[in-house]
Amino acid sequence: MNCDICQAPFQPTNKNHRHCHNNCTAKLYAARKKVRLQIKEALKALRTPEQVNEFNQSLSSVLGVN
Repeated sequence: MNCDICQAPFQPTNKNHRHCHNNCTAKLYAARKKVRLQIKEALKALRTPEQVNEFNQSLSSVLGVN
């Protein structure tokens, strides 16, 4: 199996392991935190229902959700 972050091969010790090292887990956490903060800031900027709907549509297209 390869690490989801750095693609290094590793042997998981249980079925939930997807990262080779704590450094890769920390990198993933930091990336998710950055995205959460960006979304939070974008939501603060929305003023009208039309802007909210437009944001929801763009977010759905990025996430691949219908």
